[in-house]
Amino acid sequence: MKKQLHHILYLLVCSLTLWACDKDEDMTMARTGTIPALTATQSNLVLEEAQSSRDAVTFTWTTSNFGYAAAVRYTLQFAHPDDATFASARTIVLNNQTVRTVSVGELNVIANEIGLPTFEPAAMLVRIKADISDRFEAVYSDPITLNVTSYLSEPPFATLYMVGSATEFEWDNSKPTPMFRSEEDMFIYTFTGRFKAGDLKFLGEPGKWAPQYGNDGSDGLQFRETDADPDPGAFTIPAEGYYTVTLSLRENSLTIEPYSAAGSPTYPAIGIIGEFNGWSDNLPLLAKSAYNPHFWSKEHTFEADTELKFRIQSGWTVNWGANGEPTSLYGTGGQDRPNLQIPAGTYLILFNDLTGEYLFLEK
Repeated sequence: MKKQLHHILYLLVCSLTLWACDKDEDMTMARTGTIPALTATQSNLVLEEAQSSRDAVTFTWTTSNFGYAAAVRYTLQFAHPDDATFASARTIVLNNQTVRTVSVGELNVIANEIGLPTFEPAAMLVRIKADISDRFEAVYSDPITLNVTSYLSEPPFATLYMVGSATEFEWDNSKPTPMFRSEEDMFIYTFTGRFKAGDLKFLGEPGKWAPQYGNDGSDGLQFRETDADPDPGAFTIPAEGYYTVTLSLRENSLTIEPYSAAGSPTYPAIGIIGEFNGWSDNLPLLAKSAYNPHFWSKEHTFEADTELKFRIQSGWTVNWGANGEPTSLYGTGGQDRPNLQIPAGTYLILFNDLTGEYLFLEK
């Protein structure tokens, strides 16, 4: 009996040893996966917001074999070209799929998140990661490069500010001249007024030299994101006079066109009038620029939502209401048009009596 018990224990130990060896062998085989190969149906993509729900590109990859009976998990990774290690990559986890179609809107979000410039072609790195668990080392495909022109749903700046020897306060970046916004295209910034002969640049924030837009050397826009980035060149106003300056982030362009202000009336005072002051003739007046007699500004707090118009100081013979959407904080006003509808808050109010343009910048 004792001999039989020893025999049974011996068989049990042998079985456990063989099982452990099999597991070690499986685990050893599982540590090395075959590298997948990634392909894409498109390599040059121009993304448009109007087509955000459409397919942009389909990725396909070969399977990775880890020599282990477990499902392989795949992850698409997207990175900026300066991020060769994919340290800040955006990912799409796919489980054991080997094909994935990415929509225009989805790819655009990824492009924005990894910091690609918008409205111009830019390289995007893509690779596929394969793994079976966190216990085993993942394998990666060679990255492929897509050339992607992405868009922004909204511009990054409520307005841009002009600075330079062509402007009223020249290179004092604490007193730059704000621009207006186009109703037709929110990515267009414009200013019509008087300029000196000289240089012109565009700031994203008063008092800071970055972010900034300047001249790329071919009269296109060059973006300076941080102070560490190269300082772009300036645009030039050829002679003192009135001009319309139009900057388009969508087209990456700037135009400077002469403007005829001859015969345009010069008003002694313009203010705002509306529900907030009981439509009283004692209206808050805007400050007129000392250099630009058609450019007005004022910081004002509305304690409650209000309707209002711009108006000369006395009488309704000259007034400006909303030509476009009354609830918009920017637009172009016209005579006897509907009231603007402004939410409660503190604003820097800007107005141009040459064009009727207005802008309410939230403080």
